[in-house]
Amino acid sequence: MPKLKRLLVSACFETAQRRRHCSRNQEHVICQGDKCLVIKENMSKNNYCMECAALILQKAKEELDGLTREIGTAARTDDERKGG
Repeated sequence: MPKLKRLLVSACFETAQRRRHCSRNQEHVICQGDKCLVIKENMSKNNYCMECAALILQKAKEELDGLTREIGTAARTDDERKGG
């Protein structure tokens, strides 16, 4: 059986080893010792402060919920077409 396609990018929370700036808003500073969201895309790593991380994760959840609703609608439509 083929491997499942991974929908989500590589992401994790890290403790900043040095001062960083948030990739979404350069005015947000991530201080050494602060937790931050790190998203690895292609060969780069983007750092996000916890405020922006919450927004990113909320948006991702909404998009996944939308896809889940769509697949539920598609499955019901298929069942109706098959007479079930």
